[in-house]
Amino acid sequence: MDLLLSPLACPLFIGRAAERDALRTLVDLAREGSGQAALVSGEPGIGKSRLIAEASADAARLGFLTLVGHCSESESTLPYAPLLDLLRTCLTRPPVDDTTRAIPLPAPLAHLLPEWSSGPTTSNDTQVDKRHVFASITRYVSELAAQRPVLLAMEDIHWGDDLSLEYLLYLTRHCRHMPLLLVATARVDEAASAARRWLAQLHRERLAHEITLAPLTRAEVGQMATALLPAGGIVGMPLLDTLYARSEGNPFFIEELLRALISTRALVLVNGIWQGTSAGSPVPRSVQEVVHQQTEQLSADAKRVLAASAVGGREIDYRLLRAVLGLEDKSLVPLLKEVIAAQMLIEEDSDRYAFRHALHRDAICSELLGLERVSLHRAFGEAIEALYPEGQEREAYLSSLAAHYTAAGEWAKALTYAERAARQALTLHAPHATLENITRAEKAADQLGMPVRAELAYLRGQAHETLGEFEPARESYERALALTQAEDALALESQCLLALGFLWAGREYSQAGQWFDRALHLAEQARDNALLAQSLNRYGNWLANTGRSSESLEAHQRALRLFEALDDVSGRAASLDLLGTAYGMTGDRVAATEHLGQAIELFAAQGDQQSLCTSLAMRAIQSSPGSSETTCCPLRPPDACLLDATDALRLARQIRSLPAEVFAENALAHTLLAFGEYGAALAHMQAGRRIASEIEHQQWIIATSYGLGLIYADLGAIDDAITELTACREQASVLGSAFWSATVAAHLGLAHARNGDLPAAVGTLRSALPDDRLPGTVAERSVALAWGHMLLLLGEPTRSLAIADQLLISMPGRVPDVAPQPIPHLLLLRGEALLALGRTAEAASALEAARHGARQRHARPLLWTIHRALGRAYRSQRFQKAARREESTARSLIESLAASVEEAQLRERFQRVALASLPPERSLSTAQRAKQAFGGLTAREREVAALIAHGATSREIARALTISERTAEAHVSHVLDKLGFSSRAQIAAWAVARGLVEA
Repeated sequence: MDLLLSPLACPLFIGRAAERDALRTLVDLAREGSGQAALVSGEPGIGKSRLIAEASADAARLGFLTLVGHCSESESTLPYAPLLDLLRTCLTRPPVDDTTRAIPLPAPLAHLLPEWSSGPTTSNDTQVDKRHVFASITRYVSELAAQRPVLLAMEDIHWGDDLSLEYLLYLTRHCRHMPLLLVATARVDEAASAARRWLAQLHRERLAHEITLAPLTRAEVGQMATALLPAGGIVGMPLLDTLYARSEGNPFFIEELLRALISTRALVLVNGIWQGTSAGSPVPRSVQEVVHQQTEQLSADAKRVLAASAVGGREIDYRLLRAVLGLEDKSLVPLLKEVIAAQMLIEEDSDRYAFRHALHRDAICSELLGLERVSLHRAFGEAIEALYPEGQEREAYLSSLAAHYTAAGEWAKALTYAERAARQALTLHAPHATLENITRAEKAADQLGMPVRAELAYLRGQAHETLGEFEPARESYERALALTQAEDALALESQCLLALGFLWAGREYSQAGQWFDRALHLAEQARDNALLAQSLNRYGNWLANTGRSSESLEAHQRALRLFEALDDVSGRAASLDLLGTAYGMTGDRVAATEHLGQAIELFAAQGDQQSLCTSLAMRAIQSSPGSSETTCCPLRPPDACLLDATDALRLARQIRSLPAEVFAENALAHTLLAFGEYGAALAHMQAGRRIASEIEHQQWIIATSYGLGLIYADLGAIDDAITELTACREQASVLGSAFWSATVAAHLGLAHARNGDLPAAVGTLRSALPDDRLPGTVAERSVALAWGHMLLLLGEPTRSLAIADQLLISMPGRVPDVAPQPIPHLLLLRGEALLALGRTAEAASALEAARHGARQRHARPLLWTIHRALGRAYRSQRFQKAARREESTARSLIESLAASVEEAQLRERFQRVALASLPPERSLSTAQRAKQAFGGLTAREREVAALIAHGATSREIARALTISERTAEAHVSHVLDKLGFSSRAQIAAWAVARGLVEA
C-alpha cells in the first residue's frame, strides 16, 4: 500500500478526555440556556483546533448550530475581520429544516458587509459606532440561538484585531442567558500585546473557563502514531523514541514528522513493526522542512497557487486569488483541489480558504524569493483596488492595502492607505492597528523622501496615550508640535499643546500648567474662539485641581458661552462635563451632578464613548455619599450611582483605554465603598491600582491609594491605612495637586489619631489647614471636619462644636430660606461635641437628624457609628431601652458590613474593633436574643422579610399577615431602616442568608 495515498490526519481523538468532558459539560449548560465561554490555550499544533472540532461534533449531535471563525496574523489590524467572515458564513448557510429560517442582516451592519445590504449605503462615514455594531451582532447571534443552540468557535484569538477582541469580551458578558457556547483558542505565549491584555482581562473578570492543553505523553504519542499509520503494524520503540523526542508531544509535529518520513520512503514495516530505514534522512525538526517536503509533491502550478495564498494571508479570498493569478475557474479549481489534497489548505466555505495551520503559511513565505513576495504583494494590492471600488467596500480593506503596498515597496500608495487606515483605526478605538499603520506610513514617507506630517505624529501620541504609554505619547506629541510649527498648522499646534498638558496632568501639575498656559496664549493671539474655548476648558480643569476653584468655574463658563455661540455641540458637552467636575471641587455636588447629567446626554447622543465613559465615572463619584461629607448630597439611588460606574467601566474596556479603565475602576470602588460594599470596593480599588501602576499614571495611583487607605481605615486596619495614605500624600505633593494634598491630609490625620499618635495627627492636619483658619475649598472643608474630631480627642468640645456649626452654615450650594438637607457627618460631629459638653438633649436631637441624613444617603458605613453615638446619648438621658435598640442596630449593621469582606483577617479585625467600641451586651431573653440575631427585627418584621424574599408586594404581605397595606409598608420601611438597606432586593438576599427562607 502506498502510504502517500493515505490522508495523514489522526482518525482517533487521543489524550484529551478530561478537556473534552469539560467542554461537554459546557455544551450541556449552554443547551439549557446558561451561556458559557471557554478559552483553550496552548502552543502551536498542540491540538486546540482538534479539541474544538470534537466539541463541535458533540454539540452538532445535540442539535447545535456550529460556527467557526479564524483570526489571521495578516489581518490582525483589520477591524472585525474574523467576525465579518463568520457573518458571511451565516448569511450563506441555508435553513436547516422547516423549523428554522434565514435571518436577515441587521441594518447597522450594512456598512461592514455592503454586499449583503438590502439597499444602497449612502454614507461614507467611517466613524462606526461600536455600540451599534456590537449590539447588532449580538442581536443577530441571539436570533440564531433562539432557533437552536449555538456553538461559536473563534480560532487563533492571539491574532485577533482590537475590535474583534473587544466584541468577544462584550459577547461573553452578554451571553449568560442565551443557549450559546463561545470557545476561543489562543497561543498565549505568542500573543501580541493587545491579545495579552485581552487574555488578562478575561482572566481578571473570570469570564471564561480556561483549558490549557499540555503535550501528549510518550504513550499517547505511540497511540497517535499507531492510529496514523496503516493498520496491522505497531510503532517500534526506536521510532517512538524519535517521534517523542522530536515532537515533544506536539500532535501537529507528530503528524508532520510522520508525513516527512513517509514522503522520503524512510519507513518500513518489519515483522509487523514500523521502523525507520537506515537510508532515510534524519527526521526534520522544523515545520519549514516538513512543509518543504509536502510541497515537493505538488505541481508547479499548484505551488504557484500555494505561494500566492501564503502572501495573501492566513485566509484566502477566492476572488482575490483568482485575480492575482489571472486564472479562470476551470484552471484554478483543480489546482486548489491539489493543494487541499496535500492538506495545506482547507475549504472554509464556497469562496474562502485557509491554511491548515499558520506555520504552513510561514514556512512557505520564508521559501519565496524577495522578488516573488514583492510581486505578489503588489498584485494583491492591485486586485483589491480593482475588485473593491472606492467607498465603503474599499474602506474595509485599507489596512490590507497598506500592508500589501508597504511589502511591495509601492510607497506612494502605501503612504496614502496607511494614513487612511491609521485614522480609521483610531476612530474605531483600535490603538494597536493605529500604531502599525502609522509605522507603515512613516516608512513610506521616508522612502519617498517626504517629511512625516504632524498629524501622523499626533495620532501616534493619541494611540500611545490610550494605551497608557506615557513616554512614547509625550515624545510623539512633542514631535508633532515641532512639525506643526514648521507646517504653520495653528489648529493642530493648539491640539498638541493641550494634549501635552492633559498628558502631564497625570504626572505633574506644574508641567501641565505650562502647556495649558501656552495653548491659551496661542488661542488668544490667534483670536480663534474655538481654540480659545478648548484651551479655557483644559486650563480651567487644571485650575480646579490646583485649588483655584472659583477661577476654574469662570474659565469653564466662558468656554461654554463661546461654544454655544459657535453652535458647537461637542464643545458644549465637554464644557458641561468639566463644569460638573469644577462644581464638585467647590463642594456643590448637586450642581456637579446636574451639569454632568447634561453632558452625558450630549455625549451619548453623539456616540462619544471616550467622553461618555469619563463623565459617567465622574457622576458616580459626585453623586455618591462618600464625596459629600461636608456638603449636600444629590441623593441619587444607590443602583443609579452603581450603574453609572459599571457602565463607565464597561465602556472603558470596550474602547481599550487603560487611563479610562483605571478611572472607572476607581469610581466604582469609591461608589461601592460609600454604600458599604467593602469586599467589592477593595477588589476594584486594587484592580485600579494595578493598572495605574502599570501605566505609571500618578493621578490615578494617588486616587486608588487614597481609596485603599479609606477602606483600610474603615475596616480598622489602621497601620495599612497610614501606609497607603502617607505614600499617597507624598505622591500628591510631587504631582502638585492642592486638592489631593488636602483631601489625603484630612484622612491621614484621622488615621494617626485612631492609632494614638496625636502629635502626628495634629502636624498632618496643620500642614493642610491651620486650626484657626476657615476652609475655602471642599478639600479644606474635609480637613476642617477632621480638625473637629481631633479637637474632641484633645478635650476641646467647644471649638469642635464651633467647627461643626461653621461648616453647616457655610455649606456650598445651600439655598437660602429652604430647609437644609441633614449632613450626617457634620451632625454626628455636632452631636458628639454637644454630648461632651453635657448638653445631652441637644446631642440626641443632632444625632437623630444625622441618622435621618445617613438613611437618606444609604450611607451604611457611617450609619452604624451614628447609632453607636445615639446609644451613648440615650444612656446619658437614662433612656436605657432606646439606647439598647440603637446599639443592637449598630451591631446588626456591623455584621452586615463585615459580611461583604472576603478577606477573613480584615473581616474579623473590623468586627472585633467595631464591636469593642459598643457597650457589652446584657443578658437577654430568648425573644430579645432572636431579635438581635436578626438585625434587631421583631418577629413580625422577620415575617415581612421572608415574604419579600418570596417576591411578595406590600398588598400581598398585608393579605398574608391580615394587616392593612399601610401597616405592611411601614413594616417594610422599618426593616430597611434597621438593616441599613435601600432596596427590597437587599432584604431578600439578607433573608435567604439568615435562613428565613430557603435559597
